Amino acid sequence: MNHPTFSISKQGFSLPEVALSLGIAATALLTLISLLPMGLDTLRDSSNKQAEARIVQSIMDRYQTSGWLEQDDGGGRGSVLQDRTLFFDQTGTEVANAADFDCNYAVQISVGNTPTLRGDARANDYLRRLIVRITDNAKNYQSALSNGSGKYRERSVWIALLEQTGPLPAIPTTTVSSL
Repeated sequence: MNHPTFSISKQGFSLPEVALSLGIAATALLTLISLLPMGLDTLRDSSNKQAEARIVQSIMDRYQTSGWLEQDDGGGRGSVLQDRTLFFDQTGTEVANAADFDCNYAVQISVGNTPTLRGDARANDYLRRLIVRITDNAKNYQSALSNGSGKYRERSVWIALLEQTGPLPAIPTTTVSSL
């Protein structure tokens, strides 16, 4: 009875080959790991920009839909828009105050004066400019939002009162004579 003989090879990887392959693998792994902080910073910046956009949109909606002109006793109109500070969480949803556990952003809103449009000598009561300062330092927001601190991002937006509650003031008309 003939039995087949198997030859067992004693060949394998040498120590220099194993060391070289481990060096290549370690270099590739370290390169990938070194990219993580940059990717996380980009993700954080993107998240902050999205939250800021939602915050500015929320503020514009609030100011534009609220009643912001009222009649005084003399028949004139006065603005009831007020400067204020609001607080928001990481998704751009308003929270009660800066001490709230979820508070990530403090927002200071300043209402500008009634603007005069080009070609119109009178101020436009139905248009306002809002200066919105946003900081992610909600726990120390007073100093972060102060002028010159550099710890806030500032946005300027225009809002218009689209639903007037009273008649527009009469606009003087001029007639053009033909020559």
